[in-house]
Amino acid sequence: MPPIEILSVEETAERQAPTPPPAKQSRSAPRRFYALSLKDHMRLLLPFIFLGAVGVVTRLEYPYQWPANELVYFLADAFIVAMILGIALDVFSAKLLVERVSDGLAQALVGRGLPVEMQGPVRDIVSTDLVRDHYVKTYAFSTPENGRVHVSVEVRYEIRNYSEAVRDYAPEMTVEGFFQPEFRFLEYGIAGRKIYSFSAENLCSLVVTEDDLGVIRVPRSALPLLPLKPVKVGEKAPCQVTWRYGITVPEQYCDVTDLDDATLGATLQVERLPEELEFVSGYDASLHHEAGSQSWYFERAFIAGQSLRAWWFRRKPSSRASRPTAKSMSV
Repeated sequence: MPPIEILSVEETAERQAPTPPPAKQSRSAPRRFYALSLKDHMRLLLPFIFLGAVGVVTRLEYPYQWPANELVYFLADAFIVAMILGIALDVFSAKLLVERVSDGLAQALVGRGLPVEMQGPVRDIVSTDLVRDHYVKTYAFSTPENGRVHVSVEVRYEIRNYSEAVRDYAPEMTVEGFFQPEFRFLEYGIAGRKIYSFSAENLCSLVVTEDDLGVIRVPRSALPLLPLKPVKVGEKAPCQVTWRYGITVPEQYCDVTDLDDATLGATLQVERLPEELEFVSGYDASLHHEAGSQSWYFERAFIAGQSLRAWWFRRKPSSRASRPTAKSMSV
């Protein structure tokens, strides 16, 4: 069944969510050459056009019998050639020249002194276009049975385009196959404009199983692309994304949330936790977590490829009497 676009979201989907997409499509160190506006091009070409116009007028209007006519015609032809070369250089060569110069400067300034192999990832960070914000991953646990537990996950975030050109975007979700994932709901778009919604049935037709990697994926290539305008041109509304899915995992397990896009801050939440289980999340200097809270907030910027970890396991019998609802744990 092909992906469908639904402008009014049906709430028949269960409130369950996805995990983070680990395998991100290849990042080939994109060069950031920003397209010039027509006005900028005209400013660059104005001297050449002026010279060409002088050459054309001189060639047509300068009388043949006047003195030094051959020299005048030679200069007129030179002005016309200069105009043609200037326009050709601007249209066909300027972009390549800027890219080559940028690469040279990047090797000298970005990660100066580092091996070339390490300068590439540094340039990737500098050239990041899409950045996520308000990332929240919520867990809801069932009662453990036969050593396993069913977890409903919801992932929500906003994403903005910080480049200088329109970028097409579609989300992606990848879950390890032994989790027996059930993709239940996906919605992404810009409020008041374009919104795409997919039910469990729709997503089932889009799922791709990669046996060699042991993962099950809803690839972005199977979803409609949404054009995101740059923040720098005044775009305020973000693209809002919501994933819901379910997984079945051991009652004692470590969940890794891979952040496949640059992300400003991230929150892990527990919505429902049985009495038998304890849930903790990794500690670092940016973690904000209060005793008794069921929310872990990481107040820092994550680059693509970094991750968060959470653990759940059975409580010790002695701790059931005074059950803390949340606590932190050192990574």
